[in-house]
Amino acid sequence: MMNATAKHLQTINSILSRKQLSKKEFKFLNRIEADHVRSISITTDGGFDPESGEFHKEDRPLNYKIRLKYSDAGNLRFKCLHAEKA
Repeated sequence: MMNATAKHLQTINSILSRKQLSKKEFKFLNRIEADHVRSISITTDGGFDPESGEFHKEDRPLNYKIRLKYSDAGNLRFKCLHAEKA
């Protein structure tokens, strides 16, 4: 059975191979430590708000399809990735 870190790393690698990310997003994913990742959320409908991290089921002008929650110096943070226009 895979531990959480291995599962997160597998998910990140899957995202990198399937989604077209910006250079900045790609660098972020390559820089983050897999054991610091707390959760990865991916959606096909709606999107995540880049300011609050909240999910919205209705389309907005720009929809972030991936939300990654991670710990940074003991603080829980999030990053929204892969923006698509509605």
